[in-house]
Amino acid sequence: MENRSEQEIVYGRRPVAETLRSGRPVHRLYVLAGARGIPREFFATARERAIPVVHADRVRLDRLARQGNHQGVVAAVGTRDFVSLQEVLERPLGSPWPAFFLVLDGIQDPGNLGALLRTAEGAGVHGVIVPGAGSCGLTAAVTRAAAGADQFLPVARVEKLGPVLRQLREGGFEVVGASAEGSEVYTAVDFRLPTALVLGAEGRGLASNLVAQCTRLVRIPLLGQVGALNVSAAGAILLYEAVRQRQA
Repeated sequence: MENRSEQEIVYGRRPVAETLRSGRPVHRLYVLAGARGIPREFFATARERAIPVVHADRVRLDRLARQGNHQGVVAAVGTRDFVSLQEVLERPLGSPWPAFFLVLDGIQDPGNLGALLRTAEGAGVHGVIVPGAGSCGLTAAVTRAAAGADQFLPVARVEKLGPVLRQLREGGFEVVGASAEGSEVYTAVDFRLPTALVLGAEGRGLASNLVAQCTRLVRIPLLGQVGALNVSAAGAILLYEAVRQRQA
């Protein structure tokens, strides 16, 4: 199932730069009139792609960015599409690394989703899979939290995650679920194999029907009083354990 998020405003120099670099449709580039230090590549890319550049005052930029820290640059961007599941599954073809997917069970906070997408892109994840219900869309807030890295990572939205995990498991993937009740420490997993890493929603964790589809259930040791990590922090630890192993 494919879906389409609403048209968005992206602001801030890094998110706008990555949006321009990604090739995502940009309708207008707004630049603070008289501002110094705006990177020249913004204007060069706008010329190459025939993107209108509007020199606007601070009041207008503040309004467009809804008082966010725009750093003198705002872009009005086209809609961002979710891709098909098949496109995500085919992306590892020709890659020097075994397939590596991130499956997110109902991440609703755009800050967490953006942080996870940024880390996943840096860790070489081939694609991300999210459910059709109970998950944050690909909004401008997600792009900002991801510092634009989400533009380079395909995200598929599917009706239900259970059948997808079953398909991956039957296809020879290690389906690794993260849970405070995991039976083994995350470093015991061989991430050099084709892997789908499954992270649960904030608060409730992994749904029981998804736990049933996992081949491994792992935990991150916690030595203090806190019972669990934020999902984006946990995801970063697990994703970069995979990087460590794959580069060893």
